[in-house]
Amino acid sequence: MTLLADMSPLVLGHLLLLPSNHHLSFAQVLSRHQDEVCGLVDDFMPLYRETFGEPLILEHGSSAGQESHACITHAHLHFLPVDGDAVDDLLIGDGLFHRDLDSLGELALAPWPSSAYFLRVYREKVRVYLPTGAQKRQYLRSIVGAVLAIEDPEWDYAVVMRKRDLRETLRMVDYWPGKLRGDDLELSCGE
Repeated sequence: MTLLADMSPLVLGHLLLLPSNHHLSFAQVLSRHQDEVCGLVDDFMPLYRETFGEPLILEHGSSAGQESHACITHAHLHFLPVDGDAVDDLLIGDGLFHRDLDSLGELALAPWPSSAYFLRVYREKVRVYLPTGAQKRQYLRSIVGAVLAIEDPEWDYAVVMRKRDLRETLRMVDYWPGKLRGDDLELSCGE
């Protein structure tokens, strides 16, 4: 697994967690490596909270043959210190239906590894939203942008780079590598 600072952070503390091997979604990753992922997230969350505050975890889950409206079709979890309840309000306001899961590990169960979805984890509450096909590309980034009052299309990772937030995020997590378990975890910069 690789933990990255998003190259175009929406906010200070915008990090990405990516699997080393290609998977279309974290549902697929969890179906093969649940203990590793859940252990890493459990270790990582206290550090995140201590450094940036309560994290919102988001993912555009992709699947073969289905449009997920992700920015890339490689599994990656976004960690952001953003109000997840405000994100829920916008997703529900856009007419998306959701299903609450008992844990992140439940994402490994059918139908999620073979489905497109929008994952939202906030305050230990795991929710999966079902895309309708009407969502634009980078949909979740646009939703977070709306919560943060970032003008459209400045939430697009290709439009604006917030270099100051990127540098400050990297400075703030400089001590993390020695605190996270797993020799295969890398902490680096990039999306």
